[in-house]
Amino acid sequence: MSTPPESYRAFCLAVETGTITDAAAALALPRPTVSRQLARLEEDLGVALLHRTTRRVTPTAAGQRLYERVGPLLDQWASLEDDVRRDADLVRGSVRVSVTPVAAALLLPAVQRLRRNHPELTVELVSRIYLPDLRSEGFDAAVWAGEPRDPELISRTLTVGHVGLVASPAYLERFGVPASVEALEQHRLLRGHSGSARPRVWWPLRSGGRVRVGGTFVCNSGPLLRAAALAGEGICLLADLQAGEALEDGRLVRVLETEVGTDAALRLLTTRRTLIPARLRAFIDETVASFQPS
Repeated sequence: MSTPPESYRAFCLAVETGTITDAAAALALPRPTVSRQLARLEEDLGVALLHRTTRRVTPTAAGQRLYERVGPLLDQWASLEDDVRRDADLVRGSVRVSVTPVAAALLLPAVQRLRRNHPELTVELVSRIYLPDLRSEGFDAAVWAGEPRDPELISRTLTVGHVGLVASPAYLERFGVPASVEALEQHRLLRGHSGSARPRVWWPLRSGGRVRVGGTFVCNSGPLLRAAALAGEGICLLADLQAGEALEDGRLVRVLETEVGTDAALRLLTTRRTLIPARLRAFIDETVASFQPS
């Protein structure tokens, strides 16, 4: 359709109201603007569509045929626009979220509320130890621990937690408690993966530096690292989000607490959008609310 739809709307309203003035009023446009739209439509189609008098307009034979065919199409178009606008406000469809394994279980309260309040919404959580490219890999959002490298991402801090060394009392009783950072070389170290999905070769120091680490146990699973530490296999770097309960009941204890570790922020990341779909807005709001102090 080379002619703008507005011209067809103006034509149909002119036929229905019988005057260009009334058609202009219905469109909230100046009368000269509507007159130009009608003249442009006739010029584009190469045929007269309206008989004009000083008081009224009536359709020509060609105009009547056009009105009978275009009128229903415009009604369908208006209905389609209404449906799209409703979709902008309705929370339905699917939200796909990449979640760092450390935080996966923490999203359950938000997902429960979303399921309860928006039964037409599907939330897909994909556990990833690295931050994916949200645009190219088809994610609406990511929950990530650490600093995002993409400055174009919008970041919302959910919580800030302690990350430090832990071990079981049984391990420390058997191998001793390291008295210094240098003493870690004499211990069994359990290494996880870094944000680049490669085995860690250093741990952060509270002073701002880092210490190089090795060890024959490496895995990319936080829960498995925790299980290995609980089993007395060695010392590992864990976030309180993973080790908190075991620290509280004494199954794990902190090691070199003031020397090794860092504070890491858990963030909700989204791409920049002109308009945020209702389904994504609902997920963002519920996730942020779930981390607020009660």
